[in-house]
Amino acid sequence: MIPTRIINRYINALLDIAAARNITADVEQELRLVHQLLQENPDLLNMLLHPKISRLRKKKLLDEVLGKTVSAPVRNFLHLLVEKKREGIIPYVGEEFKKAADRLRGIIHATVKSAMELSAEHRQKLQTVMEKMTRSTVRIAFEIDAALLGGLQVYIGNGILDGSIQGRLNRLQKYLLERNVS
Repeated sequence: MIPTRIINRYINALLDIAAARNITADVEQELRLVHQLLQENPDLLNMLLHPKISRLRKKKLLDEVLGKTVSAPVRNFLHLLVEKKREGIIPYVGEEFKKAADRLRGIIHATVKSAMELSAEHRQKLQTVMEKMTRSTVRIAFEIDAALLGGLQVYIGNGILDGSIQGRLNRLQKYLLERNVS
C-alpha cells in the first residue's frame, strides 16, 4: 500500500519546483528512469532500504548510479527522501508525480471495469460522457472483471460509480438485511 498522504506532500513540493522552472516533463521522465533502475536492480532498492547503511552512503550510492542522468531538482528530491528516512516511497514517486502533473494539466485518470470487453464504440461514448461530466480530459484504463456479472464500475479519483449487477445485488442484500427482511 502506497502511503499517499506522505508521498503527496513530497510530490507536490517537487511539482511546484518543476512547474516554476518549466521542467515538469523532464522531471517526469527522470523519475520514470529512477523507477526503471529500481525495477531492473532490486539490490539497489534493498541497499536504499537497509537500516544499517548510513544516509550519507545511500545518497552517494544514488549519485553514483544516477550520475548525470537526473537534474539537480530530482537529485535533491531523492536526497531529501533519504535524509527524512522516506526511502520506501522512492519506487512510487514516478507514478505519483505523473498523476499530480496530469492533474495540473487538467487530465484525470479513471478505471472502468466491466464484465466483458467493451466495443470501441462503447469505449468512445464512455470517454465522451466522462469528459463532459468532469470538464477535463480523461484517460481511461479498461479492465475486465467477470464477477461484476454485467454493467460497469467507474473509478475516478477516490470515487466509485457502481452500475454493475453485482453492485446492485450487494445494495439489495444490504437493504434487506438492514430491514430484517428474510
